[in-house]
Amino acid sequence: MTKIIKEQLQDKINNLFKIYQGLKKLQRLSLDDLKNNIENVWATTFGLVAGIEAILDIGQYILADKGIKVESYGKIPVKLFEAKIINKEFSEKIQKMIGFRNRAIHNYPSLDEKQVYEILQNDTEDFKEFLEIANKYTKNL
Repeated sequence: MTKIIKEQLQDKINNLFKIYQGLKKLQRLSLDDLKNNIENVWATTFGLVAGIEAILDIGQYILADKGIKVESYGKIPVKLFEAKIINKEFSEKIQKMIGFRNRAIHNYPSLDEKQVYEILQNDTEDFKEFLEIANKYTKNL
């Protein structure tokens, strides 16, 4: 990995950390806070989507460093598992994140405030877990 690409990867990791910190702050919101304020829904949804995008971008950098090409975002979790960067369980979690991202971006009616709230409350630590994986990987570069 070139110095410039390593710096770009580190920037993406730093960005994911900022997103994680922002999501931790948003966890203070109650379900009613989300239901009664569309701006809270937008902020939370955007934070989750931005975090998922960051995970996928970082994953793509790691895979490229290993010489593994990926045709689409949907393949990144599987390839990370095959490359022994993440375990199967975490690969499946990222697949679910991609499903959420797609529903959020395309504004599917199946996505509601309760789902956004539950993901915020129950899955935010997945971003921290991926940060630990990415930081461990970059220390070995």
